[in-house]
Amino acid sequence: MTCRRLIGSITFSVTLLALLTSATSGARAEDDVKYPDWGGQWFRTGGVQFDPTKPLGRGQQAPLTPEYQAKLDASIADIAAGGQGLNEHTSCLPHGMPRMMNAVYPMEFVVQPKITYILFEENLPRHIYTDRRDWPAEPEPSFAGYSIGHWVDEDGKGRFNLLEIETRYMKGPRTFEGSGLPLHEDNETVIKERIFLDKEKPDLLHDEMTVMDHALTRPWTVTKSYRRERNAVWLPNECAEDNRHVIIGKEHYFISADGLLMPAKKDQPPPDLRYFRQSKK
Repeated sequence: MTCRRLIGSITFSVTLLALLTSATSGARAEDDVKYPDWGGQWFRTGGVQFDPTKPLGRGQQAPLTPEYQAKLDASIADIAAGGQGLNEHTSCLPHGMPRMMNAVYPMEFVVQPKITYILFEENLPRHIYTDRRDWPAEPEPSFAGYSIGHWVDEDGKGRFNLLEIETRYMKGPRTFEGSGLPLHEDNETVIKERIFLDKEKPDLLHDEMTVMDHALTRPWTVTKSYRRERNAVWLPNECAEDNRHVIIGKEHYFISADGLLMPAKKDQPPPDLRYFRQSKK
């Protein structure tokens, strides 16, 4: 190749790279203008209960069917006796939806044109698809479920300010909160959300959530709010690390400070040891 041709080839490559870079930068700039700024670290403003405006357990005044109200009552009684009730998170099962949005620990939003991620310190991430896809023909249930969302420009100003989401295909066991407030065992829950920044306070985010579930007599709507920390510091949070809860069958036990199995409730029988060699007395 002659020097003149080589220089021409290099010039063409540099020009093409510049054009592509310019186009990519332009697309990114357009996305930055189009989508809201939800960056940073978000902390819940209320308690860890499902409805942050009301107390845990019965104080939530959940519209439960009689069958599932009885399950809640039994869970609360078991917790009062030293057990864990229906709260399966003690064994490090994921919180799942909708409980993961209680934000026991802080969370982060990563907004992209075709998908929005919600990352948690102690849960698997949520994937919210915003690429206009349909529901899957053969869904694989998960604790977080399958979420499809779409962006809305409510003010018509060319910038999205609202993310509407519908979540289906969850698996269990799941509860609304640590009291064991139950969702139905059929796992046919459908959850709709409207997530948006407060118009007066840009560091306040709201999630209006409506849960439709066969454990409820009607849809249950609550609003959760989160405050933003822009200078985020993320810490690892491993549920299994130093977790001293032990579940054997349907019984909860503890591991004591000296490493021995101990009861969690008064007069709790020991686990079945038939597969262990018994010492002779």
